[in-house]
Amino acid sequence: MKSCKPFGNGHINDTYLVDTDRGSYVLQRVNKNVFRIKELVDNYEVMFNVLNDFQKRTGKKVTPALFRATSGKFHIVDDEGFAWRLAELVPRSVSHETAKDTGISYRAAKAMGEFQLFLNTLPSEKIKKTIVKFHDLPRRYHDFKMVLNTGEAGLRQKAKAEIDKAGEFSFIVEKFNETVGKLPERITHNDTKINNILFAENQMLVIDLDTVMPGLIMHDYGDMVRTFTSAAAEDEKDLDKINFRPEHFEVLTKGYLEPLKEQLTPEEKNTLLTGAESIIYEQALRFLTDYLNGNIYYKTAYPEHNLVRTRSQIKLLEYIVKYETELNRIISQNI
Repeated sequence: MKSCKPFGNGHINDTYLVDTDRGSYVLQRVNKNVFRIKELVDNYEVMFNVLNDFQKRTGKKVTPALFRATSGKFHIVDDEGFAWRLAELVPRSVSHETAKDTGISYRAAKAMGEFQLFLNTLPSEKIKKTIVKFHDLPRRYHDFKMVLNTGEAGLRQKAKAEIDKAGEFSFIVEKFNETVGKLPERITHNDTKINNILFAENQMLVIDLDTVMPGLIMHDYGDMVRTFTSAAAEDEKDLDKINFRPEHFEVLTKGYLEPLKEQLTPEEKNTLLTGAESIIYEQALRFLTDYLNGNIYYKTAYPEHNLVRTRSQIKLLEYIVKYETELNRIISQNI
């Protein structure tokens, strides 16, 4: 091995770029404190066995290749319980923290829609939850309310404006509860932010499959809205740079639904925007709760990092709630 250095900017796992005489690879250590390692390791075995057949049948690559260890498995679990894996480094590929133009939003959303077609072929009974109650807005809201009583008083005071603003959107929890029981559970990606899509030569590849598990289409759609529509990164300090771009909303809706709309139920189509509101509110609560807990979950570069992230989510949410009717009209034109 020539070198091994940190790679990428993920919040959860540790990722490294490994250079060897035989080439370069991506090495990852999966965070055992976030994921259920046994379920994750088993899910990958199921996914990639089906994936090989799917890619041969369709002639389309949908995710970077993983290499099997000498054990024959895709992961090695070390003595501490962390899972390690090695993936190909896709040459001349890039990921984006924001969509710089509508073409990026359209292509990325369509790639995620086509990836869902693959997920629809998985034996759902064999795919387990790697994080229990991941997109569970009532639970996230409960955790937020609890930390208001247990968190450090100084942090609560610094975040008073964000706490008050988060409380104004609590009606979304009730809306979520009214919606979720109407929707079919599918195997979904569950983390469809834009930097989980690689733009490579003549292909689009979906990465970070650790959260592939039972979930809802509205959450995958919602996370694309959350990360595609703002011109700024989610940790941009200048709120004036965080704006909702309806033209990106329109093309991502078109791109995602083009391959999928014939497979979605009427209820799934009618609750897509609820998914966007729920996932953005959920993420705001998660960032804010982590800040009030002393930044114990997400990786942070400075003490107020999660508070800055909270503000960006709230600003996006304010726009979506205000223009809900117009945005639902755009969705209806594409289903």
